[in-house]
Amino acid sequence: LLENPSEIKKEYTQSTNLSYLSAVHEALGAAGHIEEIMRPVGVPPSSGMWMTRAMMMRQRNIKVDLVANQGLVWIKVIARNAKALRHDLAGFEVEESEEEEDESEDESDFATSGDGFEQLPIFKKAREYLRCAQAHQVHFRTPVVVFAFMRIRRNEDVFVQRIMDRLEEMGVVVNLQGEDLRSSYYHLADSTDLTTNRLNLDVSSVLALISEMSHHVCRPDQVMGEPLQIQAAREAEAPALPMLRQIFHNKQLCIVQSAFDRLESIVNIVGGPNEKARFAYLFRKEDMAFDQTLWTTMPSMEIQVIPDATSERFRQLLDPPAQRAKLNNGRKISSRFSAFHAVIFGSGDQYQMTTVTAIQWMYTALTDAGVTGVAVVCHEPRSLAEQKMQT
Repeated sequence: LLENPSEIKKEYTQSTNLSYLSAVHEALGAAGHIEEIMRPVGVPPSSGMWMTRAMMMRQRNIKVDLVANQGLVWIKVIARNAKALRHDLAGFEVEESEEEEDESEDESDFATSGDGFEQLPIFKKAREYLRCAQAHQVHFRTPVVVFAFMRIRRNEDVFVQRIMDRLEEMGVVVNLQGEDLRSSYYHLADSTDLTTNRLNLDVSSVLALISEMSHHVCRPDQVMGEPLQIQAAREAEAPALPMLRQIFHNKQLCIVQSAFDRLESIVNIVGGPNEKARFAYLFRKEDMAFDQTLWTTMPSMEIQVIPDATSERFRQLLDPPAQRAKLNNGRKISSRFSAFHAVIFGSGDQYQMTTVTAIQWMYTALTDAGVTGVAVVCHEPRSLAEQKMQT
């Protein structure tokens, strides 16, 4: 067939999803920068029953054709033409690959009134995408759901236009043929500042911020202990402070009481003079002069201590699942996840604040456990090292 394209018959292409893939390719070009293509997303059970991510994906998942704006935009590409959507009005769900229908079919049977209209498959799909987007928030912001109809023009058909109007009423952004796809959603999902205005800091993040190693890099042979030597080598390659400075820029920094108590204990036992001075300045209760020499490249900052407030869903992570489990010591989440972690990350969840941490495995553990909309920013760890540095 490649050598003789003339032998390709119309029915060959109609029986495949080439039309749909072609529409996705067009949308990809129109959308500009895209983070992901064909992302499967688990649909949370309406019953509220706990499920791991794997269980959720097995039970039901939707496919987001294009993911843009750092996850804040979900684009569902629809390759149906007006004729196929008129079939939808009649109650016949048409697959993406079944669009090139005979245009001579009688349209007199299409019904556009009554309860049947609300039950059309296109609306069922829209409700599922909207509900799923609400569950899979990005730093407590619900992704914008875009239905891109690549083969239908606005006001092309009175019946089809009614579908478009209803979709927009439901909260779906409708983009039609001939319209600029990126412009339809870009103003609704600003991703230039993704995290929340207030940040919830884990103990590990404050340690990285005040560590002498972060402010004065040393060679691995100038610090005692293999873990610190590994961090020293990484600090020479990828300094911690530039990333922290970017994460903290124009943000209000907070830490929950339990995290502060543990942090204070660590600093008192392990911290060196400069590390203790930085800690004291961050949590100052009265005016203190800012010492730029002490803080090297970092600006003046302050961290507010707030009460613990663990969300219910994080509290339940430590409970046994409904189904008998052999993994995770019979719990819903990795055995590394402790009650202390539940307080720190669960408080960020309750306060709707992005949690900043150096615990590399945390995001994966939470998502695998079935926690949707995990709002975590991760960076490399830096431990208190001043007393073990030999510079």
